[in-house]
Amino acid sequence: MDFLLGVSLVLIAIGFTIQFVPGIFISSFAGEEKLGYAAYRTSCILTEDPGWWSNSTSSGTDWEAHPSNVQRLGLAVDDDVHSRLTETPNMLSKEKLVQFKLLNEYNETEFIRKLGLFDSVKGTQMNYGYNISFLMDGQPLVIDNCTMEIGSSLLPGQNMVKMTRIVLVETGNISVFDGRYLSRYPGHENIANIIIMGPVAENVTIQITNFNVSSSNAAFINASLNGSMLIQSSNYTVQKRSLYGNFGSYTLSSPLVKNDSLRIDFNRSLFSSNTSYQLRLNFNDVFFPQVSHFSDYNNIEKRYEPVLLVVEVW
Repeated sequence: MDFLLGVSLVLIAIGFTIQFVPGIFISSFAGEEKLGYAAYRTSCILTEDPGWWSNSTSSGTDWEAHPSNVQRLGLAVDDDVHSRLTETPNMLSKEKLVQFKLLNEYNETEFIRKLGLFDSVKGTQMNYGYNISFLMDGQPLVIDNCTMEIGSSLLPGQNMVKMTRIVLVETGNISVFDGRYLSRYPGHENIANIIIMGPVAENVTIQITNFNVSSSNAAFINASLNGSMLIQSSNYTVQKRSLYGNFGSYTLSSPLVKNDSLRIDFNRSLFSSNTSYQLRLNFNDVFFPQVSHFSDYNNIEKRYEPVLLVVEVW
């Protein structure tokens, strides 16, 4: 009897070990696998899918205009709203980004369900922890005063899976001028003269290429609006790009060469009235040959900039 009792206890212990010990490693691996799949799936949906909305009478990919009827939350730009696919994956819509942020703030439960950021455990929905960030130069992107960082922070000791993708995000509009055809202010060949009709819905961004420089001291000096001098940083920012480089910060009075591009971003609050604004851009040793009185701020196109999408799931 003692022998049989001892053998039974040993067999029970071995059976428990066989069933329990592998489960420690399998469950952990399976959990990480599920997190990885959720993070990858979320990054793909956001960047490769234009999203979809529908009601009893209509449907389309322009869900940002119908947020209450959204079915999928893709952010990709799509020219054909009746197609469920996009020809421009990894190019993200500004309007969809803003609505994406607002939906998370107003109805996180629906947000989690639409993105599939949950798992079912014995019939009970278990939501994942998540953080979705759009980073430019290491900082969260800000669009229309919305900071594009969504979700919570990871607690110490939690397992987390991260996915990163480089995408192009629509950050606003831009009007590009060729310096050889940009009108000058009458009597001043080194002052560009641009007319802007207000009010405007977003910042006024002007990019100038092909400078006619006359010396190594060629530089942008300042800007004025309707005769009043504007203040850099509070009223506008300036960036410069060389022929084969990227746009970076520009120090006023630093040299310009022929193949440089200058991008000047003016705060939309400067153009809030329903009137015509005269913008003057003052340069040193830069010649504008066009003798007409002004150039129009038109031929506006969308501006896309590279952004790092980071999806974290735990």
